[in-house]
Amino acid sequence: MPRAALHQDALKPWQHRSWIFITDPRFRDKAERVLDLYARTFDGVELGEDEYVISADRRPPSRPAAAATPPSPPARPERCA
Repeated sequence: MPRAALHQDALKPWQHRSWIFITDPRFRDKAERVLDLYARTFDGVELGEDEYVISADRRPPSRPAAAATPPSPPARPERCA
């Protein structure tokens, strides 16, 4: 995208500070569970050297339709008579 188009665009995120307003009253409790794992603790007990934290997304990332569609088989050359 040309630089001139960016100047004309109404959206200029680099000119604004962003804030997240938490509305979930249980957010602190939920966040502390995750942050404790980053600190390698679980239920107030430090994880041992042989204990690991594994993280996974609930949903796999969406893929574009082209990537989700299997490739077509290669074309077969026609024989000349």
